[in-house]
Amino acid sequence: MNTILLVDDDDYVINGLLKHIPWKDMGVSIVGTAADGMEGLSKFRELRPDFVITDIYMPAMDGFQLTEAIHDIDPDVPVVILSGYDDLANARKAVSTGVNHFLLKPPSISEIEFVVREVLQQLNESQEQDELLSSYLQQQDIVRKSMKDAFFRDLLSTRYRPEELPDNRIAFMGLPEQSSVQALTLSLVRSDVFARREERDWQLLRFGTGNIIREMLNAQLGSQPDLSAEVLEYSDQEFVIIFLGAPPQEDESQQLQQFIVNLSDEILENILQFMKLSVLAGLGTVRAGYHELMDSYLESRYAVEIAEMNEWNRVYVYADSTETEPGKVVSMDSVRYLHDAIFQKQWQNAHELWNRLAKEMAGGNVSLPVCKGVCSGIASALWIATQTSDMQEETSGPGLEDLLLKLNRSSSARQMLEGMDDAIARLIALNRDDQVGKKSNALVERVIKEYIEKCYHEDISLEQIAANLHVNRNYLSQLFKRVTGEPFVTYFNKYRIRKAIELIGTGKYMVYEISERVGFQNSTYFSQVFKSITGYSPSEYNR
Repeated sequence: MNTILLVDDDDYVINGLLKHIPWKDMGVSIVGTAADGMEGLSKFRELRPDFVITDIYMPAMDGFQLTEAIHDIDPDVPVVILSGYDDLANARKAVSTGVNHFLLKPPSISEIEFVVREVLQQLNESQEQDELLSSYLQQQDIVRKSMKDAFFRDLLSTRYRPEELPDNRIAFMGLPEQSSVQALTLSLVRSDVFARREERDWQLLRFGTGNIIREMLNAQLGSQPDLSAEVLEYSDQEFVIIFLGAPPQEDESQQLQQFIVNLSDEILENILQFMKLSVLAGLGTVRAGYHELMDSYLESRYAVEIAEMNEWNRVYVYADSTETEPGKVVSMDSVRYLHDAIFQKQWQNAHELWNRLAKEMAGGNVSLPVCKGVCSGIASALWIATQTSDMQEETSGPGLEDLLLKLNRSSSARQMLEGMDDAIARLIALNRDDQVGKKSNALVERVIKEYIEKCYHEDISLEQIAANLHVNRNYLSQLFKRVTGEPFVTYFNKYRIRKAIELIGTGKYMVYEISERVGFQNSTYFSQVFKSITGYSPSEYNR
């Protein structure tokens, strides 16, 4: 219901308006009355009526002055003037001061009804237009958000040339026409305690995590006017934060990168503190435009793989290697594809990939140390496949240590590649007929028995274990996860927590003592990991 303020110094007029005009029938409520312009202005500030009916000649402030004062506060408020004189000058002044209607006293009831209904129609039309505009803007925001989500998802999985980018869509979405891009991938660790919960509970945790990410970005990015961020809920356990900004000057680049790393670390700390979720995080490098976002995202995913083999809840930054001398680089994709083929026992494919890689290294002037590292990793992967196959008893020739020693004694990359050709041909022949799909668990069992169960109280890492076993670290990480179903760090932490629970049950130790006895040097971090796995803090679990 619309509201009206009546202003007149004549009580007879006020009482007549209140008594004889059918305000309720018109859908109007009298919100207040005033006896002069000053009181009317005070009542307007206090009550904020939808429109005002006022006399002209009043003490302290007349109707024209009141109208100007009201329009200084809100220029859209309609004002109706009542005048006791048939004065053309007043009528003209009323028009110049923005008065909507000018009525002579005493007005008839029908005249007042007509004017009031006309003003109400104007108010309602304006309100409908405002609501329509508000609805349009709200829908436009929803459309923009949906388009941004689809746009960035597409960029993470598809490579575009700069001229193929949709410039009109970029402008409509409110994104900068030209922007540097950088991807941060956050992978939530869904441990046993969360796996046992209802799916709805997990989605609530995921929703809360998204809110924390957005709130922190909104709070922190205000200090960096040239930097913004978009958040993608890329999968059930993965968020991708895309930083957008003008390419920084050389002297600002390092400072801006440190700001992003610090902000990312703070986000992880808040997720762990408030949601009790551990996170694996990887940050790609800064790229020159939207068309290179896919490269930064793939780098961030690679950094996440490194995080799986090391400490949780910290940001791993992808180390760019593009400054290596031309002709000295081995394609890591080629090495990775070969390891995948060996692991999946695709022997024909593995042999072809090795021949291609060997040709690349022989013709690319690859340094001897690089060649040794690549060949040692491949030899270890093949030997592991041999030892875990049904052909194990038929294996003949030198063992892995002898093969690695032979590689190490090679005086040139060519000599090493020739020796590898023979070893690979023999090892692939032994494995070619191995049963497809059989798990390679001998090495994993050795890691569990000799390192995790015996050395859980020591500060050890998968990288150290791989070095001791003469195995490529990435390959061992993939093998461990494939056999056990969990990354090494997850499995290792769970084993430590089981040992911690045994110590808690004795009632002999303080939390910090238990932390040290199971290999955690930081008791706070121990408590956080304990709660993320069990759902309770160490002190709560004891009770």
